[in-house]
Amino acid sequence: MTGHAKEEPGAPSLRSAERKILLSAGVVLGGIAVAGRFRMLPGAAVGAAIAYGNFFLIRKILEKAFSGGGSVRKGFIVQYVLKFFGLVAVVYLVVRSGWFDVLGFLLGLSCLFLGVLLEGLARAASMKTK
Repeated sequence: MTGHAKEEPGAPSLRSAERKILLSAGVVLGGIAVAGRFRMLPGAAVGAAIAYGNFFLIRKILEKAFSGGGSVRKGFIVQYVLKFFGLVAVVYLVVRSGWFDVLGFLLGLSCLFLGVLLEGLARAASMKTK
């Protein structure tokens, strides 16, 4: 094994979801630019980066947790909780700092939801065609 978790055919692809998060970040940032709300762009970019980083860490934690065959490693819960508290702290600091437009930041954070939603819709459409 090369250190990457093997994905079963038909199983949800976390890497594919990561690509959808990046795609949704591009759409959100492009939409903000087209709307001419350039003041929101830095906040949206930071929010999208945090959303992507959060999902990337979730994937890494899950891959490590389930790499032992049928058993889940015990440190999984601790890592997941620490990641969650880190996310809350980063979001708090970004909002509290006042450096970024909060609405833009929230739009950037929404890329996580939009990416996972796009992945689910893509999966549903591919299963329907089979």
